Amino acid sequence: MTLAKNDVSVPVFEIDQPASYGKYLLHNRTEILVHLRALLKHRTLVSVYLDEGKQFFLSSLLGLDEGNNQLILDRSNQPESNDAALKSSRITLSAPLDRVKIQLRLGGLSVATVNGDKVLVGTIPAEILRLQRREFFRVETPQAQPLRCKLAVATHSGGNTVVDYPLYDLSGGGLSLLGPIRDAELFSLGELFHDCRLEIPGENVLSINLRVCEILKIEMADGEQQLRLGCEFVSLPGTRQAFIERYIARQSRERKIR
Repeated sequence: MTLAKNDVSVPVFEIDQPASYGKYLLHNRTEILVHLRALLKHRTLVSVYLDEGKQFFLSSLLGLDEGNNQLILDRSNQPESNDAALKSSRITLSAPLDRVKIQLRLGGLSVATVNGDKVLVGTIPAEILRLQRREFFRVETPQAQPLRCKLAVATHSGGNTVVDYPLYDLSGGGLSLLGPIRDAELFSLGELFHDCRLEIPGENVLSINLRVCEILKIEMADGEQQLRLGCEFVSLPGTRQAFIERYIARQSRERKIR
């Protein structure tokens, strides 16, 4: 579980912004169930955000009881997270599915026992968000010599520490960072980081502002689990965006040659 460190003046969740993302909302029950079944089939890790994203934990969809209109979630391994989930009246689930963001809202959760195990149960929602952004081309960064980004994050002692993470992917609108799972508690959904240092080969070091949009746990090809932070650029000057887009274009050309 992690606690938000600052207030966010704009809505964090796209599902709360119909003016911008309404076209990505699905209301057809058949379509909604198709996506929920896909999350279940692939055992996709789901981020469970409580009360405007001030707290979150990682879970997965364990089952669907379509007859009773219920979805079943795995509980957190932290008792305090489960207690908070049962008290929350505004719960947002977010998960990646084939590079598409699935987001849905639950009005509450209850606890039940299934096959001898305690689980969390919620109502299958009447709408979900299926967000596939195409406005920016995204490229995975080299693994052998990855791009890196440094952020100054607050610690529980009230000070700051600098973390240095490799990039997972990069676009003109943002980037994803990889870090150790234990660092999840350092970040809050919607948190803004100023003056991050992005190292791009051939373009020197760029100073950028990043807002955290996703906090996920992913499994790498070797089976190792890592933290993935999805971040968007904030107030990125046009010259710096041009540097980033030039690097992306160069990477794309090199991959086509290979």
